[in-house]
Order: sequence, then C-alpha cells, then structure tokens
Amino acid sequence: MELLPSLLSALKAQDPATLDQEYTRELGLTTEDGALKENIKKNRYKDILPYTDSDYINASFIKGASSDCRYIASQAPLSSTLTDFWRMIWQHDVKVIVMACREVEIGRKKCECYWSPVHQSAAFGTFSVCNQGETHPNEHVVIRDLTPNIPADHDVPYEAEGVLDLLQRARESQGTHTSPLLVHCSAGCGRTGVICALDYIHDLLVTKNLTADFSIMEIVLELRKQRPSSVQTKEQYQFISTTVAFMFERFLQQSAGEPHLYSNLTAV
Repeated sequence: MELLPSLLSALKAQDPATLDQEYTRELGLTTEDGALKENIKKNRYKDILPYTDSDYINASFIKGASSDCRYIASQAPLSSTLTDFWRMIWQHDVKVIVMACREVEIGRKKCECYWSPVHQSAAFGTFSVCNQGETHPNEHVVIRDLTPNIPADHDVPYEAEGVLDLLQRARESQGTHTSPLLVHCSAGCGRTGVICALDYIHDLLVTKNLTADFSIMEIVLELRKQRPSSVQTKEQYQFISTTVAFMFERFLQQSAGEPHLYSNLTAV
C-alpha cells in the first residue's frame, strides 16, 4: 500500500477537536536568558523569549529534516537591534530571508525597516546594505536583492498555494548554499513556525523520509522545543494541516506520470 495517499486521507479526516488538543500540548521549558535585565530591551515582546544565550539576540536555531541548523527563527528587528540583526546574518552567512509580516499591521509597528530604497544603500551600525533591486511576483510578495557589506503574529499567512510557492522561491534562491534560512515575522514564532514546519515537511516528502507514523503534532512540538510559542494559534495549526494536505495532493498530481517520485513511500 502506498503511504502518501493514506497519509493524505488521514489529514483530510482529522477531527478539528483533535487538532485543538494537539495544539495546546505544553513543553515546560524555560527562557531565563532573554529575561535578564541587559537583554530585556532587545525583545520585541516580553512573553516571546528564546532558549538560547551567548551573544544575545531574540532568535533560535531550528533543526530541519536534513540539517541541524536548517533555519534561524527570529523576531523582527527593533530599531535598537538592527545592527545585531545584520551581524547575525553576516556571521551565519545567511543567503535568504523570509519576511512573514509587514512593517505595520493594523496600525501597529511590527518590524523595523532593515533594508534600503531600491538602488540605494543604508547604514546599520557597521553594516552598509545596498538594495540591488526589487521584484513583485504577486500582490503579496516582494523579493529584494540585498547586499550587506562591512566597511574596511497573529494571523495566518496568505493561502496554502501562496505560502508553498513562496517557499519554493526561497529554496531556488538558496540554491546549493548550506547556510540556514532566516525566517522572521514580528515575534518570530507564529507565522515563522508555520513556515519552518511546512518547509520541514516538504523536505521529508522530497527526500522520501515520510513514515507511517508521520505526525504534524510531533513536528510542531519539536519546533517549540527550539523556539518558544512556535505556531502560535489554533488557526495557524489548522492552516499547517490544510496546507500539508494541499502539498501532498499537488505532489501526487505532479508525479502521476512519474510514479518513481514516490514509489518507495510505502507503509512498513
């Protein structure tokens, strides 16, 4: 029996009440470093703190399906952390940033502008960032080509197809680079967690590592162990389930004429 169609059927048959129970699972981890006096001003929200320490920034490494440091889940930079934000990008050789929020939402500032106008440069501490150009593939997406140099949170993101296409563009831009994908919304947990979870599941699918015990809940719990409050609302959790079903359906349709694409995704 082929595994992918059975997993798709199970996703479509899920009871909403079961999704609600899965979403509310707790982990009991602490975030003491982010609450230290010297770090409080670096947090956009006082209740969204990372588990990490060292050179403090409100961001967390997230494991991927095939890499220990596949993602950096980060809050959107504040005016006081713009230099820290670009230092993190530089230190970890980040090639692609997925911004899952707007600068202002419902009249509230959600993200400080960390780029420059088109064909101009802007200084962020010791970093000079040049905006080489912008494209608008659709009304929801802006792609900016940013070049950094050093001189000598709570809604659901778009629709399923739009998010999957956004992730595809991110993967194409990432190419063969092994550096982590930087993902942020305003707090770096809700929409950021959704994007990390979906990309993780996509990697399981294309690397043929889906198993009969595949569980969205377990993947989200693993994300929450690494970044607190990842996938922040029940609606976001439901969105993951719906989008994964869409992902599986699209994959089956695309591979209809190429059965080898998923021929070894079988139950064991």
